[in-house]
Amino acid sequence: MKNWFSKLLLTSLSLGILVFPFSIKAEVLSDDFDLSRLKGLKLGYYIGSFDPIHLGHQHVIEEALKSEYVDYVLIYPAPGGNQFKNRTDLALRQKMIASIYQEHPKVLLTYWTPKELQDKFTPFANDIDVVGIIGSDVVTETLMGPDKELSEKYRSVFMRGIPLKEKHYEDTVGALMALKANSFLVALRGEIDLSHVDGKIYDRSICAFIPSKDNSSTEVRNAIKNQKPFEQFLSFPVQAIIKQEGLYGLSTN
Repeated sequence: MKNWFSKLLLTSLSLGILVFPFSIKAEVLSDDFDLSRLKGLKLGYYIGSFDPIHLGHQHVIEEALKSEYVDYVLIYPAPGGNQFKNRTDLALRQKMIASIYQEHPKVLLTYWTPKELQDKFTPFANDIDVVGIIGSDVVTETLMGPDKELSEKYRSVFMRGIPLKEKHYEDTVGALMALKANSFLVALRGEIDLSHVDGKIYDRSICAFIPSKDNSSTEVRNAIKNQKPFEQFLSFPVQAIIKQEGLYGLSTN
């Protein structure tokens, strides 16, 4: 996998006559990172496609940290695989995330595969309080959806830290299973009412609800595809990368 963090240290993004230098200062979980530093702390595990990361995602992260529901947020773009293989290349999605959070001391990034992530965190399973950050749609459609049998199946593996089988070492399913979340932060989109869940997702508590901006990555991609304005959904560095790389069908001319 390409290391965009190293590349960005040596290069800058250029768009027209504007140049945006990026120096990466966010913490990167690598073999040099001492995970014992997170003992006794709350780590928000925010997994998603982030294709692309937009202002709605950023709002959730900022609110989670500002309100002190978590001490750190680990942003983990799902790798892909199987039905998710049409996602934008993982390295480019990581690059967009890095462009925003390069200066943020409370946001963690990593290049570990789901298997590597699980293996690294397993020795600290009882010392780091992992809080899953999820959207309200995940609750209503997946974890507590209308199909009770299917929802029960999802809940039995979703953020449970169950040892991964080899077929899931590097895919999205593995990422969803890799870490065990003790509780959840739920980002509420639109007018969704979750009062009926009584503050729990089956056997795990919802520690807080965060009102979310009504944005979606699909909305961004469709705007670009249909040649409509999309900048209002994205941070300036992400816009620059999309324009430089010609992502989502955007012409580079």
